[in-house]
Amino acid sequence: MKTDNPKIGRIGMDRFLTIFTLVSRIPVKRNFKADFSRADFWLPAVSPLVSLTALLGFWLGIALSGDMFLSAISSMAFQYFLFNIFHFDGLVDTADAMLPAADRERRLEILKDPRVGTYGFFCGLLALALRIGAISLLAEGGIIFSALVAGFLIAPLAGRLAAALVPLVSKPARPTGLGALMRDFSARRIAAGGAVAFIPALAYGIGAGSWLLPLFCLVSTAAAAAGSAFFVSRTYSGKVGGFTGDALGAAVEIGEISALLLLGIMIRLAGGIAA
Repeated sequence: MKTDNPKIGRIGMDRFLTIFTLVSRIPVKRNFKADFSRADFWLPAVSPLVSLTALLGFWLGIALSGDMFLSAISSMAFQYFLFNIFHFDGLVDTADAMLPAADRERRLEILKDPRVGTYGFFCGLLALALRIGAISLLAEGGIIFSALVAGFLIAPLAGRLAAALVPLVSKPARPTGLGALMRDFSARRIAAGGAVAFIPALAYGIGAGSWLLPLFCLVSTAAAAAGSAFFVSRTYSGKVGGFTGDALGAAVEIGEISALLLLGIMIRLAGGIAA
């Protein structure tokens, strides 16, 4: 039986580009048909591209300045400008909508409001500070930044796994919008996308010569993704009856920061990684 492989390839590319253009600011000069039917796979599967961006920003900062703090900022600037700025907006909007006392309709209005309030400003600033702190902690946890590289490889995966898990365990808050497009998610496809995206971290850990590093990466990724997804989905379900696009962005940010912190703490408690 003859298979129309070019057609299958186009469908796969459309599914990839649908998610890639959703989560990044990198322009794509190609016409494609939006297809969210495999968003559950591609949300975590695109994370190595984010990791590459974060690593590039860090090493460029080291090459130009030799300063850890400036290199951490350089890494964040690259990653946020090309990928995470939408997710950061979701985190800020979530703080503004969920922290004050308000009814469901008012919270949904705040989520649509492009202005940043006091809660959003504070939580956004706290998130960036925690990320820099986690990067500094990881930089102390291994020889030649081995622990930090591992952190950059798993954090984007943990965040996007969390975002993929939210639609799996909760329902959209509105019948329209980005949340409504994220439906029929499969735990099997999420796991497959996560497994593919974990390969660089696994290969790096093995190449670094430490059996503890891949194990710590796996535990940190799984715990951060599951915990962040649970927290965000419970918060949104309890306050507005379901998740929105902002919930997915908040899950990415919380998942990434949690993974960096967990990995740094685990490595510190283990006495460092001799790699």
